[in-house]
Amino acid sequence: MRISRQSNLVTVINVFETKPEQQQELIDQWIRFVEEAKGEPGMIGAALHRSTDGTRVVNYAQWRSEEDLESFVTKYREQMEARRALAERVDPHMYEVVYLFERRGS
Repeated sequence: MRISRQSNLVTVINVFETKPEQQQELIDQWIRFVEEAKGEPGMIGAALHRSTDGTRVVNYAQWRSEEDLESFVTKYREQMEARRALAERVDPHMYEVVYLFERRGS
């Protein structure tokens, strides 16, 4: 997965607020979910990030199109909702890359 300004990919950033004692379980469940669903049409990739204080998990995912994303959400709505119990708040949004700095040769 590579971030690019020239791409017409759909980027979804989903922030989960959780408790430190639940952070790893939330991560483990999302990894299992992505591993099961990674062959779905239009899914380019996903990356999970965890906050060092244990209170957040961020899912960064890229899709080929909004239609592919919408089909995925419709198909997997129940599985995604089941993981909400590990988060106090879930905040998903679609984004576009407006600036990108990359050090050459890194």
